[in-house]
Amino acid sequence: MTKQLAGELDPHRLPRHATPSRYDLVLEPDLEAAGFAGSVEISLTSEATDVLVLNAIELGIDTCAVDGEPASFDLDEASERLIVATPGLAAGEHVLSLSFRGVLNDQLRGWYRSTYRDEDGHEQVIATTQMQSTDCRRAFPSWDEPDFKAVFGVTLVVEPGHLAVSNGEEVERTERPDGKVAVRFADTMPMSSYLVAFVVGPLEATDWLDVDGVPIRVVHVPGKGDLTEFGLEVAAFCLRWFQDYYAIPYPSDKVDLIALPDFAAGAMENLGCITFRENLLLVHPTNATQNERQLVADVVAHELAHMWFGDLVTMGWWNGIWLNEAFATFMEVAACDAFRPEWDRWTTFGLERSVAFETDSLAATRPVEYEVKSPADCEGMFDVLTYQKGGALLRMLEQYLGEDVFREGVGHYLRTHSYKNTETNDLWDAIEFTSGQPVRRIMDSWIWQPGYPLVSASVDGSDLVLSQRRFSFDQEEASTALWAVPLRVRQGDHVESVLLDGDEARLPLRDGPVVVNAGGHGFVRVAYSDELRDLLTAEVVAGLTTLERYNLVDDAWNAVVAGSLDATGFVELVGRFGAERHYGVWQALAIGLRGVRRLLDENEAAVAGFRRRVLELAQPAFEALGEPVDGEPDLTGKLRGLLLAVIAIQGGDETAQQRARAYYDAWEADPDSVDAELVAAATAVVAAIGDEADYERMLERSRSGATPQEQLRHLYVLAEYDDATLMERTCELAMSDEVKTQNAPFLLRACIGNRRHGEQAWQFVRRHWADANEAFPRNTIARMIETIKLLDRPEQVVDVQGFFAEHPIEQATKTLEQLLERQRVNAGVRERNAAPLQEALAAD
Repeated sequence: MTKQLAGELDPHRLPRHATPSRYDLVLEPDLEAAGFAGSVEISLTSEATDVLVLNAIELGIDTCAVDGEPASFDLDEASERLIVATPGLAAGEHVLSLSFRGVLNDQLRGWYRSTYRDEDGHEQVIATTQMQSTDCRRAFPSWDEPDFKAVFGVTLVVEPGHLAVSNGEEVERTERPDGKVAVRFADTMPMSSYLVAFVVGPLEATDWLDVDGVPIRVVHVPGKGDLTEFGLEVAAFCLRWFQDYYAIPYPSDKVDLIALPDFAAGAMENLGCITFRENLLLVHPTNATQNERQLVADVVAHELAHMWFGDLVTMGWWNGIWLNEAFATFMEVAACDAFRPEWDRWTTFGLERSVAFETDSLAATRPVEYEVKSPADCEGMFDVLTYQKGGALLRMLEQYLGEDVFREGVGHYLRTHSYKNTETNDLWDAIEFTSGQPVRRIMDSWIWQPGYPLVSASVDGSDLVLSQRRFSFDQEEASTALWAVPLRVRQGDHVESVLLDGDEARLPLRDGPVVVNAGGHGFVRVAYSDELRDLLTAEVVAGLTTLERYNLVDDAWNAVVAGSLDATGFVELVGRFGAERHYGVWQALAIGLRGVRRLLDENEAAVAGFRRRVLELAQPAFEALGEPVDGEPDLTGKLRGLLLAVIAIQGGDETAQQRARAYYDAWEADPDSVDAELVAAATAVVAAIGDEADYERMLERSRSGATPQEQLRHLYVLAEYDDATLMERTCELAMSDEVKTQNAPFLLRACIGNRRHGEQAWQFVRRHWADANEAFPRNTIARMIETIKLLDRPEQVVDVQGFFAEHPIEQATKTLEQLLERQRVNAGVRERNAAPLQEALAAD
């Protein structure tokens, strides 16, 4: 029956003749044996049928019954489906009852094992879940597609000393004769199966914090309670802020924030039971850097935003996952900007957006939304085009319409579609309804075609002329693509909104300098004619917003990559930023300077000239900041750390290097004695100039650091040592049991990115390719090799491209295609620029 029927069914979508409305689920994990047993009663509505088809994989089905009567079944592993024979089943309400067994796997998906060492060095095991996208079927049989929303009633049978958590609040606890405890949780709202979660193990939890009637707490491994305060503070703020923004109450009964030792993703928006990597939730309130605290704030905000946008209202199929993630990205930045305005979060989002620009400048980019047939097709959507480009497009739309108008449309969308599934156009239609603007026409031009525009500004008589064409790293590429581009244009003191929805738009030319993309929020790059560029004097540039200045530098470096500006010209441009004192702009400057340094190789005269330029630019800014003082803005400390690293590493300044070593030594002696930003910078500097003794110190810190951030900082910096022997040790470390599989791919990524020893690390990964694919989570393999794009010598390009011609990454085909193209682009940058740049700097 199974093989014949499986061949007749849609290979990717379940039939719609039966739909579940409720799951009553009982699960009993055996942490020691790494297995579990379970039973489920699924209430469903069916048309008259001879068969029920649902999802299951890696489960042993022990019994099956329909309305209490035994039913025969087949489990088709190839299609991940359980097919139940129901000859003559009448249309109406029915109950499917199943008992089953499964394995707590080590693949960080479905219901899996996570481990930690207790204070006595003994391994402790946690059973936890990650269901997105299609792994709920590994935990229990289910209609495992997002539009099959249902209520989930969960009971977990656990050891009496273990904490059990699920989506709903605990409502009943019953002791069983065998000494175990059955913990029953409140029913969920109707929701998709990928949002179901349960966590069991020797864990601790903070006291509940009441947030206007909604209890919140943090769940963590024992001994880390002192790292929970900041995450709770962020969660409480965001829960209130989102309820106010959406004008809709929180859609569940409680919020558990759970820090896990092993987690393949960053975090997961399970309703009321949000799971995180430890370093994205647990953080020291004073000894962490601003970036480490901001990362926690971002991720907590992102996941809480999903409780409404994603959980309450959910995409109908996986082609819509981009909007879930893009909107949560937009909301995380908006909430964090409200939480800590002094962090200037929308400006720092500019750097994140630049990563999306990079990918979207390639011929191998993709539309934001595309057809998804199989769930595996959507794996490629979890990338910068979904999160950063998608979030940036929503910010662009919000700024064009106005914040209040945009917000009103979002609220209308959520209220209209609560507890339901939607398509992308439902959001555009809701905002269009409340705003009266052509939102669908604007956004369709951005969502359904790849790339983005280069907006050129020039003068024609009394007109300011704006035109558009697709920006590409390939200057030879011909494209007829056009976008409906919402722009803010500033001429002198006059600012106006413009919709550039054709080849060209003309505005009356006014007095004063022209700034296209005023405010800096448009997802565009800008090219000014010589006449308009000459008006952007140093005085005018100093008066631009931080994000506008950032965009000038970012646009310039990408012009180098595209071949419309040479690297020597970029070096001359950044020399004009000596008066810059804002962290956001210095981020762009530092990225460009690192790119320039890679082109110099070991040409001593050129390197010396480059270092003089770096010190002339950065030292005055660093000295002007002085030593840290109590109460100074967070971004001031962050800039101080960045400048120290730039001067010591890119500038090669021995005084700064000694200063960094002194900071690191002082911190080791007394962690509270040195500013956190200086500690982080000093760690990077010491690694860049360090020897084997320094390596051993940092290796030990990666094992025994007091916080997750300290451990990871020291783990990843092992990849920065300028020593071939130490590079080999680090690569071997990544493949050992000592480094968790969630972190190892990122350590190898950093190794391949090492300026002098990246080739060595790539050859290591090449030799261990099969081992890495077997050991590491599927979604991290493409991330592991992201830095191959930096291997830009001709022989390296041939080697890398040849290897992946024979070793495709099936779950990340498009991402791999983009990385390989970017490697070729970078090779072109080297070919065009290395020799003339070295000559110019050597003569400096």
